[in-house]
Amino acid sequence: MECQREFRVKTLEAEESWSLFIEKLGNEMIIPREVEGIAKFMVNNCTKGLPFGIVTLATKLRELELSNVDEWRKAFKESFKEENNDVMKMLLYSFNSLKDEKLQQCFLYCCLYPEDEKISKDHLISRFVLEGLIDEQESREAEFEEGYEILNRLEGVCLLESGVNSVKMHSLIRDMALKITNENPMFMVKAGVQLNDAPKQDEWIENLDKVSLMRNKIAEIPEGTSAKCPRLTTLMLQQNYHLWKIPDSFFEHMRALRVLDLSHTCIEKLPDSVSELENLTALLLAFCWNLRSIPTLAKLESLQELDLTGTGIQTLPESLEALLSLKCLSMYAMRWLERIPIGILPQLSILQRLVLSHHIDVQGEELEVLNELEEFQGRFSTIHDFNRFIRAQENEGCLVFYRILVGDYDGLGQMTQIEFNHGRISDKLVKCYGLGKEDEVLLLPQDIQHLKIESCNNFSTCLSEFLSCLYDSKDLKYFKVRWCNKLEYLMKVKQGQESILFPSLEHLDLFELPSFVGIFDESETSLSPSIPLVGTFSLLRMIRIERCHNIKKLLPIDLCSNLRHLERIYVLSCSQIEEIIEDQENDGIVVFPKMTRITLWSLPQLKSICNGKMKCNSIKKVSIKECIKLRNLPLFFSHEEELKIPSTLKEIAINSSEKDWWESLEWDHSTTKIELQPFLNYI
Repeated sequence: MECQREFRVKTLEAEESWSLFIEKLGNEMIIPREVEGIAKFMVNNCTKGLPFGIVTLATKLRELELSNVDEWRKAFKESFKEENNDVMKMLLYSFNSLKDEKLQQCFLYCCLYPEDEKISKDHLISRFVLEGLIDEQESREAEFEEGYEILNRLEGVCLLESGVNSVKMHSLIRDMALKITNENPMFMVKAGVQLNDAPKQDEWIENLDKVSLMRNKIAEIPEGTSAKCPRLTTLMLQQNYHLWKIPDSFFEHMRALRVLDLSHTCIEKLPDSVSELENLTALLLAFCWNLRSIPTLAKLESLQELDLTGTGIQTLPESLEALLSLKCLSMYAMRWLERIPIGILPQLSILQRLVLSHHIDVQGEELEVLNELEEFQGRFSTIHDFNRFIRAQENEGCLVFYRILVGDYDGLGQMTQIEFNHGRISDKLVKCYGLGKEDEVLLLPQDIQHLKIESCNNFSTCLSEFLSCLYDSKDLKYFKVRWCNKLEYLMKVKQGQESILFPSLEHLDLFELPSFVGIFDESETSLSPSIPLVGTFSLLRMIRIERCHNIKKLLPIDLCSNLRHLERIYVLSCSQIEEIIEDQENDGIVVFPKMTRITLWSLPQLKSICNGKMKCNSIKKVSIKECIKLRNLPLFFSHEEELKIPSTLKEIAINSSEKDWWESLEWDHSTTKIELQPFLNYI
């Protein structure tokens, strides 16, 4: 149809649904109160806000006499019989039109989750891989790409609703999926329905293919229960937070089981019969805090994923090194595990994903043979071990995503406890913490996007002397430096400097650097048009500097022409800073077309934001506090004798105790202060 624009049509709210129903039933009809109650219940519960369902229901009910309540009650009962539901027939047609059997199976898999569940796309794709619903690819990345394509196709035909990194099944579509899985394949789905007791023995029938009992209140599976389900491939018991006991007999007749998820349960012991599940591809035990040990894994030769994250295990399971099919191993937040015995990790030669706790020190030689590794999270205590790993990966490896801590373990604070994604790591992050003086210069991955330097007090003078690869970090987006007491500069700019510095950087955070003088060391040259810094900071969106008490000038004027994307400047508690933009000539206009916010707090020596003028046509908020030597605000100036206040301006926030300071400011136009008065907010 060559549409110019596509947009999703949302389901109707209750009032909209009722209005449409009345319109199709006949606006001229007067509905008795008792009949209205029945009709509203049918509209809300039988159609789920789908216009097609509402129109179909209204068409059928138009034949009824409004005065005959018994007829409406009968229609109410009939409306819940799916064989008479035209909406269900239409949805089944959509499902059957998929034709691709694996695509249909991926769709049906989504009904294993609770109603209205927002299911992480990465989580779902990782399950598709484990279930064999995605053909084995040359890399994990390629498998995820195919998974995204599958989800896009299901979203495209409106069988799944797309969210932010998630998908959801509409309740009517889920009802249709549950109807299909009552027959072939056969699912038992009791997810998120507040069950207190596990299904009885006779409910575990032989034809079951998949069972989901996730997110209930089941505390134990009764002793002697033996689920005789020889076809069962998937068992989801996760998020039964009080589940502490599973009898050994329970798994004896589940020899086809591929995926067993016991994550977020209270189990203290894994039944020995799990050791006999030779077809198991995934054993998922994340955040089983009370689990202290698991039986031998020697027979689980098909196991591809083992998740021990957040368990209470103190020693690794027996025969872990024999799991030669293992592709994903997660051992994050295992507080009781002190070390990984030497020689185990190199045996797992086809690992694609390895997630380790940051308190565990890993040696570089243990990982340099893992050439299939695509996702890694862990810690190296020395620069030598880190460099060894990075060299191996850049020479022969295929590392795509990583979160690596180099140096001392810094606890489970915000900087290392990044939001955990059981499906996939999606960062390219290196954090250096507490590094001492070492002879070896730190290497960085060429594609690093996120760099944090903290408490590295032996990094003195200029950071680039210890991180010379910063000159080549073309993909770096976020850069944070904190608690480095001797650091004076980030980068040394040399005469004839050819490389563009930080061309992709979006966020720069500089915190608590008592010796810090400036971003660039100009001791060998001066920043000027003759120095080719075109492109430096060209994507920078935010700069934040806080408690750096030795810096006097923040940004050189010659750099400002690059800052076309700068949106926010925060300068806080820097006791010696005198100028935000260093400008010797006191004329001209500095343009920041995307600047929305400027915050200047507790800067007792600040005399100038900019000696010239600043054009910020997108500015929304200016916040100034305890800057008693500042005499003017260069953002607001007259042009051709006319004051132009940006239409985007919402607020100028100043301390309520500093009204006299505001009154003493100097303006280049007599009416400026009056015209800015409506935006003034004393805080």
